Amino acid sequence: MRKIMPLLLSILVILVAGMFVGAGIFAVFSDTETINENCLKAGTLDLEVGSSTPVVITITNMKPGDDTDYHKWRCKNVGTLPGKLYVEFRVISNDENEVVEPEVIAGDTGEPGELGQYLHYTIGWGPYGWSVPSRLKSAWQTGPRHPWGIPGLNGLDGTTYEYGVLGPGEEIGFFMKLSLDEDLRRWDGTKWVDVDDNIIQSDSVQFMIIFHLEQE
Repeated sequence: MRKIMPLLLSILVILVAGMFVGAGIFAVFSDTETINENCLKAGTLDLEVGSSTPVVITITNMKPGDDTDYHKWRCKNVGTLPGKLYVEFRVISNDENEVVEPEVIAGDTGEPGELGQYLHYTIGWGPYGWSVPSRLKSAWQTGPRHPWGIPGLNGLDGTTYEYGVLGPGEEIGFFMKLSLDEDLRRWDGTKWVDVDDNIIQSDSVQFMIIFHLEQE
């Protein structure tokens, strides 16, 4: 009897140990969910100016007293992000084209042409459906460059005019008109001086308008 009891205890210990060892091979309950449609997409910043046929200012046979009225461009943000809208101006060239006899008598000595410096400009922003803009900027000085500035349309060269933020789907109109005084005058920095109108005969000016939409 003494020999049987130690044997039974030994078998019992082995069985209990075996239970703990065997427990490690059984899995517990678990569940796994996978989300596989995550997506990050960049927004767009896209400025549409005008239509398939942008407005181009082409005026011929200008004379003192002429006014182009307002030309306007529809600027629309067709992207998905807001952006700051700017208009930049570049005066490409003032061409003499030819020096006719009245110009010579008026004292014209040749290139470059003088038309750009005698053109008044008025620019501004407003709803595209309006006939005139609301936020105006204009040039009142005309004539040759002087220490206080560059008069006329030439003074826009290299300048940038800001509208502000244009949200997705929003649009605004940009307006511009040009005109010549009935009697040309030049500003010498302190006073107005009369000019022979013939000084601009046959002259032309070419300029560029660049529209920018930049991330806010």
